[in-house]
Amino acid sequence: MVLQRKKEIPSKKIVEPVTNLLDEGKYFRVITELPGISEEKIRIDLEKTVLAISATEAESGKKYKKMIELPFEVRLDKKKFQNGILDITLEKTNSGYE
Repeated sequence: MVLQRKKEIPSKKIVEPVTNLLDEGKYFRVITELPGISEEKIRIDLEKTVLAISATEAESGKKYKKMIELPFEVRLDKKKFQNGILDITLEKTNSGYE
């Protein structure tokens, strides 16, 4: 009897990207490094005080995920993606900046 071993497929590890948080009074900036990702592969979810950033590049197998819970409610003001850097500006919608 010959036993065959199943080939193990390496799991694609989800990486938490390097992220900087900047409190700028009425605004809050989140700067995240997503090297090797194209802009259309980035997903940004925002619900009241929780920001979730995820990205998956199928060809390279790169996966990133970052969740940030903020002490105040925000809304998306603007976002910019250039050279692997995602820069999100959030506007505080309650008295969190006073």
